[in-house]
Amino acid sequence: MSRQNVSLSDIREVSRSELDSNRLNTLENGYSSFEEVLNSSSDPITLDSGSPYGITDGRHRIYLARQKGYESVYANIR
Repeated sequence: MSRQNVSLSDIREVSRSELDSNRLNTLENGYSSFEEVLNSSSDPITLDSGSPYGITDGRHRIYLARQKGYESVYANIR
């Protein structure tokens, strides 16, 4: 897998109904800042190659990144 900067517009849309409210709350209000969790190398966002990219791990982080106005995220591509 290779870690690269990926435009959020190239990643599958995530609906709020697909997500756990407790997980979103932890990401926004947890011990680590959202930016730290978003860019974690020990627990990276993982995508499946395709158009758009499928999300293997990181749906909540991708959703919040979009909500916060990010244009891209670092992710591993399988």
